[in-house]
Amino acid sequence: MKKNYLLGMALIASLSFYSCDKEVVYVQDGNGVESVADGAQIITLQVENGGDGLATRAGRPLFSAEAKQTIENVKLWICDNTGKKVVYVKEISNWNTDGSTVYTTGGHGRQTTIELKDADKLAAGTYQIYAVGYSATSDYDLTKVTEVKKTEEGEGKYTFSENMVLPIKGDATNKIGEEIFAGQMELTVEQGKGFKKPIVLNRQVAGAFAYVKDIPYMEGAKYLKLVASAQNQSLVLGNFNSFDLTGNGSGNGKNVKYVVNGTSGKADGSDTYVISTIDLNDWFTAIKDEDGDNLIDAGKNWKNPHRPSGSPAAGTYPTFQKGSAFGGEFVIPFAHVDGKQTLTLQLTNAGGKVLRSWKVNLGSTDEQLKQTITCWNSGSTDWSTSLSGESANTYSLVRNHLYGIGTRMNDEANPGKPGVDPDPDPKNPNDKPESLNNKQELVLKVNDNWEVIHGMELD
Repeated sequence: MKKNYLLGMALIASLSFYSCDKEVVYVQDGNGVESVADGAQIITLQVENGGDGLATRAGRPLFSAEAKQTIENVKLWICDNTGKKVVYVKEISNWNTDGSTVYTTGGHGRQTTIELKDADKLAAGTYQIYAVGYSATSDYDLTKVTEVKKTEEGEGKYTFSENMVLPIKGDATNKIGEEIFAGQMELTVEQGKGFKKPIVLNRQVAGAFAYVKDIPYMEGAKYLKLVASAQNQSLVLGNFNSFDLTGNGSGNGKNVKYVVNGTSGKADGSDTYVISTIDLNDWFTAIKDEDGDNLIDAGKNWKNPHRPSGSPAAGTYPTFQKGSAFGGEFVIPFAHVDGKQTLTLQLTNAGGKVLRSWKVNLGSTDEQLKQTITCWNSGSTDWSTSLSGESANTYSLVRNHLYGIGTRMNDEANPGKPGVDPDPDPKNPNDKPESLNNKQELVLKVNDNWEVIHGMELD
């Protein structure tokens, strides 16, 4: 199956500056330069794609490869050249409402402008700038982010530490992962010289989904489960890409990174861990095969479980090809386990007994198979671990890559007809559920402005 590439970018947050002898800062939002008054220092923070109201819990649900985000808060801080002393902190709440405004120049999304005045103004020197975008009711323990504060002189002064480890809360409803964005850049302010340099916030988690049709009928069938060989329980913010990715999964070339920024592994691969579960009763009125083709009946027996009752407004819920089923989640990245199939799709009964299974593989020409993966080393608390030996069956789930069974580019199966679940259309290149009929292996597809979209194969 050929790779499919996304058309947009889930998140771009850029900061650009221009300085002169009066420390004037100019901000660029994509095209052209916005002039400001002499002596001003202004930061324009931009986040592309402000969300669509689909979020139902912490973070947002994953319904497709569409590049978007629904973050609610952004925190930015600036450190001195040591990277330890915090000289400026800014928190933006209610990002998607009154915390920002819509922009359309050089892209689309929401932005806000921060002006550094008086004691906050930056003197000549080198700085590290960090920014994190997150959900207000996050399933991560964000204490290390929310407690970042300006360093004051004196005993007990605050010192910032890089490589924040964010564990999933013990009472979290979702223990697989949640979308979060972060980035970093080095900024050099030279007296009498100008500068202009971006900081980009990229997605810090991976994504995985199964979009399938022609589901085999088996007595007692209840669930389709996408399971993994490993699961991490903490996310590490560090070793950022901080590159302004384009093409939503394509055209990023050497700027693509392969990073496993997860830690606190649940086990060593002796068990499988459920990434997402499709309850077939949510998608079909009854699990039956009245026409005798050994597949669960579709047609009038199919339903869209995400369509609200009544007469919902088009665009407020996802649509799918009739007869299909979908399940997906954001995932804390994890390294492959030697000798273990990384992803498997399982058809089970209500008690969890596996009735049928499909191996989910990377395509034989996928670029990830050629890469050495950079991993967080929890023992030495650094990025010193390199992982090789990626294969079609045994591969890592890396940061900001999307791994999909089937092709689903948008939350709307047919964006031209919002709110309509279309009849099956094998010619639609952007919305093609994978058939499970007569398949033994599944092929994955990976991407926002995923860095890469991987097309997975069923075996």
